[in-house]
Amino acid sequence: MRALLTTVILLLAAGTETYGAQSSLLIYPSGATVPENLLRIELRFSTPIWPPFGIENLKLFEASGVEIKDAFYDLPLPSADGKRLTILFHPGRIKSGVGPNLVLGRALHAGDEITLVVDHPELAKAIRKTWRVTAFDAESPQPRNWIFETPKPGSLSPLVLHLDKAISSSAESLIAIRGPDGRRLAGVTCLENSETVWRFVPARPWQVGNYAVVTHPDLEDCAGNRPCVPFESFGARRVADEQGTVLPFQLSTVSPF
Repeated sequence: MRALLTTVILLLAAGTETYGAQSSLLIYPSGATVPENLLRIELRFSTPIWPPFGIENLKLFEASGVEIKDAFYDLPLPSADGKRLTILFHPGRIKSGVGPNLVLGRALHAGDEITLVVDHPELAKAIRKTWRVTAFDAESPQPRNWIFETPKPGSLSPLVLHLDKAISSSAESLIAIRGPDGRRLAGVTCLENSETVWRFVPARPWQVGNYAVVTHPDLEDCAGNRPCVPFESFGARRVADEQGTVLPFQLSTVSPF
């Protein structure tokens, strides 16, 4: 009985430590601008959030201080570990010609300045992020236009991809490296420079051989545009692109870097 009681106390203490510490927050898109058809905002917390995050915990304001009403889909999407949260703008207001868009119009307008305010008991204070709204973005990411910085064989140097445009912060795990044996390489990935640079550091040194950068079909930018089809296209969800994109590259004993 004493052993059981001790175990329960330790578990309760661990839970208090996990959820009791104040969390820090990163807000994405991390750049200074967003398109007027912005589809999602992602919040990344340093610790799991408790109580659960609700749509009432964030507000969006115009530069004048007026709140932008009914901008968001009222169902925040949490990650399994409770540290990431995806906030969707109402897709019906974004897409041209559908009911909410015709009645309410888009929540964001090119040329405006908007500020997101996130307030939750786990945060020491409310966090603010300001963006300038740019024009409607209907351009899909084009992986074949990405520029490679390849590493030297035998090193743990990163493979760096300079993307043709910013992608969604949640898409960092939707890019992978296929090794010479045809398997996915283990390593650490991150997005930098306002989500326009993807960096991969391998778990083991690079070997000479044929590799490929492979993108998942779900890769998209913050406006929901995918390489296979823009978000604005009618019937976009019926477009098949099961293969994603494969971009081969080779590491040899002679490297230009």
